[in-house]
Amino acid sequence: MEQVEEVLYSYRSLKRASKRLRRRACTINDGLKSNYSADKNVAKIGKKYYRITPGRVSASYNQSNIVEDNIIRNDDLLCRAKRADELRKIIQEDVEELRKDDPEVGEEMAKVIELKYFKKYKNRKIEIELAISDATLYRRRVKALELLEQKGLQLLFGEIMSII
Repeated sequence: MEQVEEVLYSYRSLKRASKRLRRRACTINDGLKSNYSADKNVAKIGKKYYRITPGRVSASYNQSNIVEDNIIRNDDLLCRAKRADELRKIIQEDVEELRKDDPEVGEEMAKVIELKYFKKYKNRKIEIELAISDATLYRRRVKALELLEQKGLQLLFGEIMSII
């Protein structure tokens, strides 16, 4: 159950890792640092905007003989960033499935997981937010962690740690 908790706590770190990897991938390796827009894969260099395609060098920099290793490295960084986003989505979907798994308390379990692990609220604040007792919070959290462990969420632990 400890690894499930580590996976849930790493949810926010995956988001930061994804942004960091995309930023590193879109830094042009000739001394100019690009202003990267994560939504559009666009780099602003000076006053011009250039589209960045993974695995390719933008047309304006083809002539400067950038080493192919850097292209491969950038492509690898973008693939790792994409995988971090996919892992976050898997974690989010598993937590959302808690709502369906137990119709009586599933909503409360999912909310406890979101507040405790994704938003890192303290127990007291969660109790106030959901209007539940300390014992109820404990039971909901433990039951949710057991269900997530049955789904195999702890199997993502190694892969998440390699990305972060």
